[in-house]
Amino acid sequence: MTYRLISEKDLAAFAAVLARNGWRDSAFELEENAFDQATAEVEAAQGEVGVKCLATQAVAVYRIGSGLDWVSDFARDLHAGKMGSPRAVSR
Repeated sequence: MTYRLISEKDLAAFAAVLARNGWRDSAFELEENAFDQATAEVEAAQGEVGVKCLATQAVAVYRIGSGLDWVSDFARDLHAGKMGSPRAVSR
């Protein structure tokens, strides 16, 4: 069994950030570090999520877990153009 740190609320916020910035959900892939359930109970519930733009191949990694807001960090990077432009990849 794996321990998941990305909540449904995070996924909804992520989708909203993409939509506000002109991106489609299908343009990105998320990969979360999976924790072994036994280990996760001992360690702090934190990990990382990798976000990859499939069109530009840009990748960013964010820390996730209690008290961390990876979606806001991603939104700042997206707004700064670190993933490219949705107009450039939609052609």
